[in-house]
Amino acid sequence: MLERIEEYIDKCIDAGDIYGASFSLITPKGINQYYHGKQGQDEFAIGLDASMIYDLASVTKVVGTTTRIFQLLSDHTIRLDDSVARFLPGFTHKELTIKQLLLHNSGLPADIDNLSAMNREDLIKAVYEAPLVNQPGEKVVYSDLGYIILGWIIRAVDGSLARSIQDHVCYPLAMTNTGYNLNRPKVRFVPTEFDPRRGQIQGQVHDYKAFLLNGESGHAGLFSTLTDLSVFVEMMLNFGDYQGKRVLDENVFDWLGEYDVDGRTLGWERRDGKHQYLHTGYTGPAIAFDLDRQIGLVMLTNRVYPTSDNHVWNRDRNHVFDLFFGE
Repeated sequence: MLERIEEYIDKCIDAGDIYGASFSLITPKGINQYYHGKQGQDEFAIGLDASMIYDLASVTKVVGTTTRIFQLLSDHTIRLDDSVARFLPGFTHKELTIKQLLLHNSGLPADIDNLSAMNREDLIKAVYEAPLVNQPGEKVVYSDLGYIILGWIIRAVDGSLARSIQDHVCYPLAMTNTGYNLNRPKVRFVPTEFDPRRGQIQGQVHDYKAFLLNGESGHAGLFSTLTDLSVFVEMMLNFGDYQGKRVLDENVFDWLGEYDVDGRTLGWERRDGKHQYLHTGYTGPAIAFDLDRQIGLVMLTNRVYPTSDNHVWNRDRNHVFDLFFGE
């Protein structure tokens, strides 16, 4: 399986679908890491290595936000059926629950219209007042808005989203190169898109909503390395334990197995009702694990370099998932 994945990623690089990929396979025997290809072209034609830091885009949702929400659920600080309004009193739809946000069936729209014309205050107001496109609990619509709100709930409980993720997720896992607005040499960041307004984006969050929110949001904004994410997946495969430290309660994995709503469980995508979970991000990253087979996969790449018009990797990535899950 590993050889087939490696061969296929090389094929994607040779075809020009992506410039390079950092990927790992996690098994009970250990973590195997691979760095194929380059960051990009011209001055970015630099070979990938373990020091490279990637924009996680929506993988932020599971590595950071969902993980912290699970911790808060386990210690009974919050409950799945708590309303958003308990933590955000000014929120328009007081009936929406944390569970609905996690399952992406809250009825909130996928995104915000006319985003390019907004500033930070406009965006916050638009999220608070977003109209529902479905009745809560009726239909799954993958929504950044729900996770922006979950990030605000974490902030309401812990005082700071960034500090909360750092203290409760990254620190226990020794993920020293993971966080929001990382202060690292610019050369270590894999570049994402060239934006006419922002120029070449490198070391700054690509997602514009997260950018407006000062780089810190529940839906996007985390940066990380292949090594750090591989450790995170190792913890998930060990049912919340990492080197004797309990990062997530084991009951979290019962919750993951309990829900299967249109291919989604709490926070994660779920594969065919099995104990197989995954998540992807707009800039190209992917994370997956199979609890029954005790294997995990991390793929990091810069799909949106130099432009997000290139969508071929999205198809390629699905094929890698098929190889990984044995289909």
